[in-house]
Amino acid sequence: MNLFDETENKYFEFISYLLQNNQKYSRGEVNLLIEQLLTGEADFDVTDAIFSIKEGEELVFKYSDGQYESAIAADFPIRMGIIEQQAAKSLLENEYITHFLSEETIEKLRTNTESIPVDWSTKDIQVKNVFSGGATENGKNFGPIISLIVKSIKERKAIIYDNVREGVFEYRNVSVFPVKIEFSIVNDRFRICAFESSQNRFLKMNLDIMENIKLSSEVYEKDLEEMYQTFLKSNTRIVKLDIEPVDHVIERCFRIFSYYDRKARYDKQDNKYRLEISYLKFDETEIIKDILSLGGYATVIEPKHLQKEIYRRVLAASKLYED
Repeated sequence: MNLFDETENKYFEFISYLLQNNQKYSRGEVNLLIEQLLTGEADFDVTDAIFSIKEGEELVFKYSDGQYESAIAADFPIRMGIIEQQAAKSLLENEYITHFLSEETIEKLRTNTESIPVDWSTKDIQVKNVFSGGATENGKNFGPIISLIVKSIKERKAIIYDNVREGVFEYRNVSVFPVKIEFSIVNDRFRICAFESSQNRFLKMNLDIMENIKLSSEVYEKDLEEMYQTFLKSNTRIVKLDIEPVDHVIERCFRIFSYYDRKARYDKQDNKYRLEISYLKFDETEIIKDILSLGGYATVIEPKHLQKEIYRRVLAASKLYED
């Protein structure tokens, strides 16, 4: 059963997808989409009927010059099930809604969901161990800032900003080219991945400490996305950890590593969790600190150089307690 499809028919959802895309497809492309999007074994009697090329049987798609195209002239409506309608309405009580939607859009959402009955609430979901002082507490509206940064990414334009921490550092009128926006629910923070052309390097910054952000007219002609993917490929490292299956430790693992791509699986035989964390080379010092904070509940499996560094630091710490 498809929970979000009131017809409980996978072919209805499949046809909806094709019609909403409003594109032409070759027979090869149709076969590939059938393989990718239809769960279970395909019923070729059904798909042959949907994509019939016999005159008079072209009910959904017309076939011409080797291409299938929609036989329906009007836009195909999106039909939402009751759970989807309730999920849409639940956005109104989301703490981050003003960061992503305009007041006009929020008002439209409120009007169009007014009559939808509510059986559950996102307020019933408790997120534990969230860092304090994040996006929901500092009172800053990130909506306009995120829109500006998205515009800079789309147009490959630089942003200019100030980053000042009293008594620690002071950077003013810094120019960078944003390539990605990240968000961590547990850390409750937005981060920006950007390219600093003056030093020919990529960096990451917390959005909440950036001030006076403006869009620059400076354009970077090269493909920043391609450069960033190349950078990630050459600078990404993976650390493998064995974690003791203790509830508060597992919870802490996912909290402190929430910024990173990670995979976890439980080894029933050894009664341990294996955690693989992908991180960038310049985050290695932070990764080491996080691993050490887990104490004896975590064991570094690989890479070897991290094993050695963790051992060196533990040994140095133990010597502080010697007479």
